[in-house]
Amino acid sequence: MTDVQFNLEDKEFSTPAYSATTKKSKMIELVMKTGFVKDETQANYVLLGLSILFFVATVIVYLNMSGTGTSSGVTYLEDIPEEERAMIPAEILNQLPSRNK
Repeated sequence: MTDVQFNLEDKEFSTPAYSATTKKSKMIELVMKTGFVKDETQANYVLLGLSILFFVATVIVYLNMSGTGTSSGVTYLEDIPEEERAMIPAEILNQLPSRNK
């Protein structure tokens, strides 16, 4: 084992040289094409702001669709239009709460 020799000039077993260039993402390039931003850092801030905006919009839409963002859901007698109130049986109308009581 003592007779092992290394040939430093042998290119076959050396590690490949990688360049330090980084490739921009397509989204950053798209934002930079708009002309509103000047460099990659500003484009990243724009994309971060858009993602936060879309997240907040998603939460608002979800809460409105699930009924969590609305009022208590109590239907008062006065909230029903007169035309529909005429078609509802009297025993059901008597069970609805009134805002005047």
